[in-house]
Amino acid sequence: MQSISLRGNPAAVLEGGVVLKHWIRSVGTAAVILALFAGAWAASALTVQVSSTRMRKDAKFWAPSVETLTAGAKLSEVSRSGDWIRVKSPSGKTGWVHESAVTSRKVTLGTGSKIAAAGASSDEIALAGKGFNEQVEGEYKKANRSLDFEGVDRVSRITVSDDEVIQFLKEGRLADWGRGS
Repeated sequence: MQSISLRGNPAAVLEGGVVLKHWIRSVGTAAVILALFAGAWAASALTVQVSSTRMRKDAKFWAPSVETLTAGAKLSEVSRSGDWIRVKSPSGKTGWVHESAVTSRKVTLGTGSKIAAAGASSDEIALAGKGFNEQVEGEYKKANRSLDFEGVDRVSRITVSDDEVIQFLKEGRLADWGRGS
């Protein structure tokens, strides 16, 4: 078999079609491998942006909880289905979270209620927990001393278990239980 030099001799590449085919195949293979690694590297790193959320077994709000995630938890995106994102948690568990509970922006949580986020406005930071943070709430209360916040505080302390949600859906024949069952 004759060795063909590619330097300064494009005719040799054309005449030795085998060399050209191998070169194209090698470049193509490298491009595919690079694309796969780039895809894996670019897999979204997500951060929980609400005070807590449940990672679910299925992409439904009433699916059983796999794990409770708290603000600042770093997640790896596995896949998407509609408004739901399949993620892997720091504990290694995999499940579904709703896209409203996470952000792809870099978020850094400090001690107490101090939150610093790169690339987020102060309004976005204040809304990151789907409500006021302590500082914003304190400023709002000072500016609106005549308002009673006890009702809001009471509502924010309410928790509902997965079993209670399912019972509500069943009794109301809602979601999966409203389809002719």
